[in-house]
Amino acid sequence: MKLKLISKIQEEYKKSKLFFAIKALLSVTTIYFAIRVLIISTSGLPNSDPLPDKLNLLLFGMLFSLGLSSIVNIVEMFIYKQKEYFTLQVVSTIFILGVSIYLLFM
Repeated sequence: MKLKLISKIQEEYKKSKLFFAIKALLSVTTIYFAIRVLIISTSGLPNSDPLPDKLNLLLFGMLFSLGLSSIVNIVEMFIYKQKEYFTLQVVSTIFILGVSIYLLFM
């Protein structure tokens, strides 16, 4: 199982180094924001104080970087003419970016 994962990562890297680097950077950014949201949310559980306003900004950052990563996938699918799941990817990207923009103006 571990070798399958490593071989899949190597295959993605050989396919396009630019797309791989952008997706890796956006994935790390998404994980960073997700961990920050979890830390702030769990620290607010024992208190009756409302959560800070910056939580919405962290959620926006997480969802926006996830949406950008999805846009990179769409561009990659378009360039390599991969039609499988293309429509689903576009719809989910629009939804994710819409929710992130909603959180920004909430």
